[in-house]
Amino acid sequence: MRSPSALLPNFRTSLQSFAASPSTFLVLHTLPTSTPPSSSSPWIKTVHVLDSSFNPPTRAHLRIALSALQSTKNASKPQRLLLLLATQNADKAPKPAAFEQRLAMMTLLAQDILDQYHASAKSQGSTADSMNEDSLAVDIGVTKHPYFHDKAVSIEDSKYYAEPSSGEQPQQVHLLGFDSLIRLLDTKYYPPTYTLDPLSALFDKHRIRVTRRIEDGDKYGTAEEQDRIWEALARGERESVGGQREWAERIEMVEGEGDAVSSTKVREGVGKGDWALVERLVGKGVREHVQREGLYIGDDKGA
Repeated sequence: MRSPSALLPNFRTSLQSFAASPSTFLVLHTLPTSTPPSSSSPWIKTVHVLDSSFNPPTRAHLRIALSALQSTKNASKPQRLLLLLATQNADKAPKPAAFEQRLAMMTLLAQDILDQYHASAKSQGSTADSMNEDSLAVDIGVTKHPYFHDKAVSIEDSKYYAEPSSGEQPQQVHLLGFDSLIRLLDTKYYPPTYTLDPLSALFDKHRIRVTRRIEDGDKYGTAEEQDRIWEALARGERESVGGQREWAERIEMVEGEGDAVSSTKVREGVGKGDWALVERLVGKGVREHVQREGLYIGDDKGA
């Protein structure tokens, strides 16, 4: 894999071209580099989508991705993961790390995902096909849309993952933390009607996998308390604002693992110069890149 710092000029140029183009979704990099979707045989039937600000990527992102991929490791190969960065955010301004820096760190996360995915397959005595490097590819992409339903449509419209001969599209499985599920089902994000009707574009075809949040001080409550938002949808309690009870069948709630990790904690660790803490939260490669590039120094906030 090329050094993430060496990729910065290419990412910067690609971002400028993307901003000036009418496109709303673009894949900028893939690991392994020899695996465009059109080369996959058999065709990709599912694309896992991990959408975040990656400011910076953390071990929580790694765990969410691996958990989803390993839960389907006996499904048809190959598997595909999209790490997606929105150049517009519904809640936050893009600071302090520039987008090209985040993309560079996303390549490090992608390599960690690939390494641990194949190491796990090997340790569990999986077949040669499962351990082949082409059994999983990780794309690094950008979108101009801040909302999940628009992102899903944009990925479809790009036809990047479409089956070459038939044009059939794979199902997207969006990987969310519990805090993102709260925002997804909050009507304030859907003007001018302020209903959940726009989410039909997501739930009619695709699925979401929600990792319950583990936070110090029980910020989000117990697992049972977190499940209530899903249960209310299943009981039809959101129908008055456009939420369909059938959507609950397309939501999978899974347990979080490990200690609480957040990008905010990473930035705070950098601000304090606690590099041992930072490496526990992000991993060696991202820690080295943050330190080498001087990211987050004197600023512990950002999107």
